[in-house]
Amino acid sequence: MNENKKLSERERNNLMKRLHSHLFWVGEQIPCVIELKGNDVHLHEVVWEIVNKSEHDEYDLKSIDMFISLLYEKEKECEKCLGEKNLTCEEAKKIFNETAGLMRAIMNLKEITQVTGKKSSEKHICKNVTSQEWDKLKLKICPK
Repeated sequence: MNENKKLSERERNNLMKRLHSHLFWVGEQIPCVIELKGNDVHLHEVVWEIVNKSEHDEYDLKSIDMFISLLYEKEKECEKCLGEKNLTCEEAKKIFNETAGLMRAIMNLKEITQVTGKKSSEKHICKNVTSQEWDKLKLKICPK
């Protein structure tokens, strides 16, 4: 794809098809920062803090579910933009990568909130994880 030329319908269809392929998001990078409801969210840091937190209480799980819903809305917004807007190839690639990273963040977080057969002892947990970014964000998205 030439970065400055307009995205063709064929290229757009290929990008949309890739987004919907099975396990496409595996290996994708979670965006460092995204805008969510008018606020900059350090998404990579927040997801890392949540995933590496040793225990999650009911408030955490409720907040994570709400956060997943917000990320899902953002992912759908990006996908709609990719599917409908008149974009350059460079713009399309940027939106595609953000969408893919959002999908990965959603899947990482769903693993925490869904009951699985995986024993907690099998999960790698980093010691002494502070959850400053997550603690600030969950108060915004799910006030006590």
